[in-house]
Amino acid sequence: MDNLCCFNSVSSQVAGGRSSCSSGKGRSHHGRVKYGFTLVKGKANHPMEDFHVAKFAQLQGHELGLFAVYDGHLGDSVPAYLQKNLFSNILKDVSFRYQI
Repeated sequence: MDNLCCFNSVSSQVAGGRSSCSSGKGRSHHGRVKYGFTLVKGKANHPMEDFHVAKFAQLQGHELGLFAVYDGHLGDSVPAYLQKNLFSNILKDVSFRYQI
């Protein structure tokens, strides 16, 4: 669940990476949920620092869709950390599991 790949090579189960000018699509494990995206770099004169994630996870017999865009605002350390850790930390949280 923690492996992420660039949207340029979208997997039907997990996708994520640094945003750039691209588009793509994917679907859930069971094919009931589909998603699409288009990413465009803005006019700023610095490298793209945004990250994005689209993945599906199984938890207590439920399939969860997890989607996010993390905006770097002149730095990529925080969005890189969130991309790698946020969803796994949420899914490990006991109080989150009781809400499903």
